[in-house]
Amino acid sequence: MTTYQANNKRIAKNTIFLYIRMFFVLLANLYISRILLDTLGVVDYGIYMVVAGLVSLFGFFNTTLASTLQRYYNYEGTHKREQGIQDIFATGCIINLLVAVLTFILLESVGLWYLNHYLVVPADRIEAAKILFHASTLSLVLIILQIPATGLILAKERMGFYAAGSMIDVSLKVAAAMALPYIGGEHISVYAYFLLGIAFFDFLLYHGYAKMSFRYIHLSRKINWQTARSLLAFTGWNMMGTLAFMLRGQGISLLLNNFFGPIVNAARGISMQVSSAVGQFSSNVSIAFAPQISNSVAAQDHRRAQYLMFTESKICYALMLILATPLCLEIDYILNLWLGHHIPSNTNIFCVLILIDALICTLNTPCTQITLATGKIKLYEIVSTTINLCLIPVCYIFLKIGYGAVSSFVITIVFSIILQTACLIITHQQFNFKYVNYLKEVLFPCLGMTFLLPVIPTLIKINMHTSFLRLTVVFIIALLTCIPMVYCILLNQKEKILAKTYVLKLIQRNHNNRMNL
Repeated sequence: MTTYQANNKRIAKNTIFLYIRMFFVLLANLYISRILLDTLGVVDYGIYMVVAGLVSLFGFFNTTLASTLQRYYNYEGTHKREQGIQDIFATGCIINLLVAVLTFILLESVGLWYLNHYLVVPADRIEAAKILFHASTLSLVLIILQIPATGLILAKERMGFYAAGSMIDVSLKVAAAMALPYIGGEHISVYAYFLLGIAFFDFLLYHGYAKMSFRYIHLSRKINWQTARSLLAFTGWNMMGTLAFMLRGQGISLLLNNFFGPIVNAARGISMQVSSAVGQFSSNVSIAFAPQISNSVAAQDHRRAQYLMFTESKICYALMLILATPLCLEIDYILNLWLGHHIPSNTNIFCVLILIDALICTLNTPCTQITLATGKIKLYEIVSTTINLCLIPVCYIFLKIGYGAVSSFVITIVFSIILQTACLIITHQQFNFKYVNYLKEVLFPCLGMTFLLPVIPTLIKINMHTSFLRLTVVFIIALLTCIPMVYCILLNQKEKILAKTYVLKLIQRNHNNRMNL
């Protein structure tokens, strides 16, 4: 077996682990949302979403530091340097500690000030909102301190443990949500304390596993200043882009809260959960591809890195489209099935528009991974930051002159298209792939599938009455229609040959097993 084949097999195995994790976490989170909506009520659930969102606004540190550390872990791992990994881990722990302290100070000053003076919360719920805010802040601090261990686990492609850890985490959250009706006091405050305890457990679990699996890592008071300067410089630019992306999402939530109140936040929160759940199907593939892309760029194997980028783009988009199509067609029935009668108005429209935006953003992830792997991120981050930050004042203007909440979602889609175009141009400059290859192998096939895949499921929806049977048929037909479309439209000639060979091997192996019996 060649190195490429072994690496491809590792990607496939890791993807399977991540999909097991995803299905478990997806079902659990959907169940948690229903329990919380029933237990807390629409108003308290809206408060929970907006306060947790305000805290997660500062959680951009997590994404930034995790992607930075993982990139450096992969680079040192490619060159077989354990001391380099140790230097990055020790330095990363110190940097993350400083970031955690800074985050705590900012949240307990600026964040608390915003909650007290600008967040739209009913007067009798303000104390509960403050308790939720403080507990969420401490949970975020623990998550930041966990990042050096999590980044190393992902860089070393220990997806089996990562999947198990996530399933344990969400199982504890399900137990906490189920226990709420049987516990006295403010349910929203009690749940916040539960989440804080779970965050502390996760911190111990991940650091304990990292220490047992990679004996050469340890905390150190000595800082490798060359490593620290490199990490901080890379983190600074990466943090700017990630902060802008977080402001884009949470800024819209805060605008909607100011203009329309917590009920619209509840609707947006539910739609974001739907989008996040569907996005897990593609993000799992991205997580599995990320270490291989970084390793290929570090080894200066640009041909394989480009192949991985194009392949990841097609797989992620196809997976998102397979799920987004039936969800958009059956969103009203799904929301009723999921949430019963406690559905905030406009939730269905929000869900459809957010899923469209998620489809567009899916194509941006491989571009970002390639750019991060090269280390040439300055221009990329400046451009993406500018575009993302411009979204907020544009949305504010439209809301101020009287447009409804839906307008902010439409504007977001337009800005996502602009962002994807700009980032693709910059990635081309940094990585030097041909536009014609990307258009031919990725963009045009994805657009073709987007227009063709919904045709048959839409005809079925029109000709059947609303029911669980129709929902099932629409999902099955979307899946069955997608398989030949992926083969005919998405795969290039070489990939078609590989697919044929793989299927024939499976058939031959199955035939041989039957003959042996």
